[in-house]
Amino acid sequence: MIVLDTNVISELQGRTHSERILNWLDGYDVEALFLTTIAVAEMRYGLELLDDGRRKTALISDFNRIESEFAGRIPGFSLSAANRYGLLAAQRRKTGRMETKDAMIAAICLANGATLATRSIRDFEGLDLKLVNPFEDG
Repeated sequence: MIVLDTNVISELQGRTHSERILNWLDGYDVEALFLTTIAVAEMRYGLELLDDGRRKTALISDFNRIESEFAGRIPGFSLSAANRYGLLAAQRRKTGRMETKDAMIAAICLANGATLATRSIRDFEGLDLKLVNPFEDG
């Protein structure tokens, strides 16, 4: 199970897709790839902040397609994730800051035994979380 972070999902939108990300994704069975409800919320928030127009309409359409393609593979913030979030958020508060949304995504990954695919490896280091950077890894 590989969870795509928001920065990976963003590369799947718009007119030009990252060739590196598309090649990386092609190396996996589509059923092994997941989003999270937190990443969906982040994406929707970012899209709604855009000025109305053709670009916003096209990006929303792209994201609706992506969300549809991942139907049944978008785990939410379960009780297990909530408990893990409490532990890691407290740990990070003592040792350094971590954004709430990142901590929630990490907690969902930990609760599901998933690897997180992200460009932001440093944000998640030290959490006993399996990480992969599709922007660098072959």
